[in-house]
Amino acid sequence: MWYVLQTKSGDEHDLKLLLDRIAEKGVYKDSFIPLYEEVRRRDDKCRIIFRRMFPGYIFIDMDEPEKLIPTLKKIPEFTRILGTEDDEGKKMFIPVSEEDEGFLRTLIEDGVMHVSFVDVTKNNRIIDVVGPLARYRNRITKLKLRNREAIVEVNAFGKERRIRFGLWEEGDPRLPWLDDRRKEHKLGQGSQNGDIQGQGDTAIDPIIDIGIHPGDKVTYEEVYGEYIFTVEKVDVKKRVVYAAMELLGAVRMIELYADDVQLVTEREE
Repeated sequence: MWYVLQTKSGDEHDLKLLLDRIAEKGVYKDSFIPLYEEVRRRDDKCRIIFRRMFPGYIFIDMDEPEKLIPTLKKIPEFTRILGTEDDEGKKMFIPVSEEDEGFLRTLIEDGVMHVSFVDVTKNNRIIDVVGPLARYRNRITKLKLRNREAIVEVNAFGKERRIRFGLWEEGDPRLPWLDDRRKEHKLGQGSQNGDIQGQGDTAIDPIIDIGIHPGDKVTYEEVYGEYIFTVEKVDVKKRVVYAAMELLGAVRMIELYADDVQLVTEREE
């Protein structure tokens, strides 16, 4: 079951690393800090920055939260597991509800809520959405298309929360996973022509060496700025690179087009 560990905003990463180091093995199965892709637009160019979705919160998968208490007592900073007290004043730890866990699972993949593609009219009205925002389109309370942001208000984890969604539009840099979702979406609507920006289905002999291999370090500065990714796998036929990066104490996976990335030399690292 998931439980929420609360700490000071900004201390999540350090606390996660500390817990992973000092907690007794087997006390919890996993811990993660949910992130979302914030879109920064400057000079009509969009760039993605990873932000904490719930500042001050760490989610921990464990069956017996009481076993984590001795570890938390060793941490001097403010840290507590969200819960309540029974009639006798004894602390009761309440797991994340099935509804809240289901809500979070609709948003994140591999610990990250990715951007959502929005199709808009000339009058800046949304006519279609692909991505995590699609389920919550009718709950948008503030829409800032120029800033590539939508804000949704939902009741989650015991209180009303404002969830920020990063937005992507036609003409922004290509993202392989988003191209695939858009194709699936069009096919689901009965479209006979699901091709979007072409290169994802380019037929290429898989024995061709495209110059990028597992273990290489790459960047995609146009979208992800100075973040450095480590290549895990290369799909030569699709010319897609599956890369990993360490972020807030966890390894996150990202799909990139091979034609868009730049190899990082040892000197640049």
